[in-house]
Amino acid sequence: MGDIMKKNLLTIIILALGILNMILTAVLVFAVVPTTIRTNNLISKVASAIDLELESDSEDGESQVSIEDIEVYDIKDPIIINLKPEANDTTKHYAQVYVSLSLNTKSKDYKTLQPTVEANESAITEIVNDEFAKYTVNNVLDNKEKIKEEILKKVQELFQSDFIISISIGKIVVE
Repeated sequence: MGDIMKKNLLTIIILALGILNMILTAVLVFAVVPTTIRTNNLISKVASAIDLELESDSEDGESQVSIEDIEVYDIKDPIIINLKPEANDTTKHYAQVYVSLSLNTKSKDYKTLQPTVEANESAITEIVNDEFAKYTVNNVLDNKEKIKEEILKKVQELFQSDFIISISIGKIVVE
């Protein structure tokens, strides 16, 4: 009788493990798999958004220009700018910036407009001054990239061409 009890006990344990396996499989199928599918869809959407961003960057003028085709034009003198005053601050604050323009030597407008860059240096300086003057001493450094984008846009409008592909702010001294 002891052998039969051991066999029955073993059968009950195997049956219990089989039922436990089925329950865990059901949890896996109904709980984990849908979550994994949603996560996979989210990752796919993020990856496609990144791909779109990379494609839009490749259409940008700067990313297509090789380093050999870029001429750097430095504005000789530093530009000294009166910064926007803080709310309750009577102290005048200034920024001193050094600006360089990157010119695309392969642009169709390069040969005609490159000689005019030096002649328009005062207009470029005014654009730089106007853009930096919109910011206070506390937030001018935090917005450097935004300022560069606005300066580039306005300089390209000034020349009515995109042969200037980027603006570099080499050094900013804020007082």
